[in-house]
Amino acid sequence: MARDAIARQYDVERNAVTLVPEPVKGNYCPGTIAFQAKKGRSIDLEKLRESIAATRLSGGTKMSVDWLEITALGEVVARGEELLLKVSGCGQELVLGENPEAKTVMQRLREAQARGTKVTRVTGRVHGWTGRFPDVLRALAPDAAGVRKRTLLLVTDFEIGKR
Repeated sequence: MARDAIARQYDVERNAVTLVPEPVKGNYCPGTIAFQAKKGRSIDLEKLRESIAATRLSGGTKMSVDWLEITALGEVVARGEELLLKVSGCGQELVLGENPEAKTVMQRLREAQARGTKVTRVTGRVHGWTGRFPDVLRALAPDAAGVRKRTLLLVTDFEIGKR
């Protein structure tokens, strides 16, 4: 169901959406859904949330998501104390934060930024995409005024490019 909702996105390469099942644990059938953006596109995380919310996953299901991990291309910039990734080809900005499972990565990213090194690719887990689908989808929804929450990317890796 989640795989189909992802495959319907206009910015997702439909033929690249795969579900890799893991060994069944009782009634629990875990798996990994992998997908990528179409060439020249950027995946809109809010539209992805909306598409999944339009399925029965927004109801009383016990299905859950462990995490949403993304790799995004762009440029890391400092704004005050925050580091942001300005995603290439769109207006998305991701706030970069420390991943508790990869604590030294954010420190190295800050050091690279301070040296003037151009960071061109960041991988991390999107904060808030963990738990039962109904709870996750509600928590990530815009507020009553329609204001979207800022996207926090908990960094697990990054790559540097040339200035």
